[in-house]
Amino acid sequence: MLSFLRSRCLAALALGLSLSLLLAAAPAAAQDRAQALLQFEGVPARYQAAYAPGAVPRGAKQQLDPADEAIAGGALKALDAASAHAFDAHAALAAVQAAVAAAGQGGAAPSPAVLGAVAHLSKVRADYGAMDDAARADFIKRQQANPPGPARTGLLDRMAVAELREVDFSSELLMSAVVKQLARGNAAQFTSLPEATLEGAIDSLWSRGVTSTRQRNLLTVARELERQLTLVWLSALGDEEIAALAAWRGDAQADGEREALVGSYRAEVKAGDTRAIRAVLRAWPR
Repeated sequence: MLSFLRSRCLAALALGLSLSLLLAAAPAAAQDRAQALLQFEGVPARYQAAYAPGAVPRGAKQQLDPADEAIAGGALKALDAASAHAFDAHAALAAVQAAVAAAGQGGAAPSPAVLGAVAHLSKVRADYGAMDDAARADFIKRQQANPPGPARTGLLDRMAVAELREVDFSSELLMSAVVKQLARGNAAQFTSLPEATLEGAIDSLWSRGVTSTRQRNLLTVARELERQLTLVWLSALGDEEIAALAAWRGDAQADGEREALVGSYRAEVKAGDTRAIRAVLRAWPR
């Protein structure tokens, strides 16, 4: 009898230990998946390129008409100073990763084949970024010499690059709208607003997004260029790497992770925009 009870206790202990190990492994797997997805989509590099010091006013300037650009120097400098403190890459990327990890609970950790393919894609993307214009043109020409095929175009369709580009584009439009009003001497409509009202005004500007035909056309071109360039990078990967990535992005957690990635990235960008705009307006001479 004692032997029977002892064996039952040992079995229960082993089962409990196994369950605790599984429960501990699940968050770790989700974090591994989240890290891999951020690298796969190029989110860290994208965020740094769009919101590092100097990047925010540069993006806003690209959306200004020539007449506004000519008089927007002071507003762009003020935006640069404010955005340098408003966008925290470490905190923003940690928040995005946490959201993606929460959506990926229950998914298996990426296999070595997936991790290797993600690392290769990241290297291709980084190498391309370091090239001059002539080298980039040559790289694109070489990769486009062979049709990408359905495997690569199918994998591209599962990526969030176009949606992430839309977030960055919307951010540029929001910043350019504020800079334009400051440059034209219309700052009073913002600077005199109470905090709560100002928050609402910024939220309204963000939600309005792309309204003009010109902006919609520019966004369409920007999204398509993002997709085509990503397809060029995918063409540099081997068939086995593409197959591993396609299987990973086709599993049960993939759609939820993708939605979480876009949603959390949008939230972080919008929060940074709001902080920068508030800082500019509160320091702007009345």
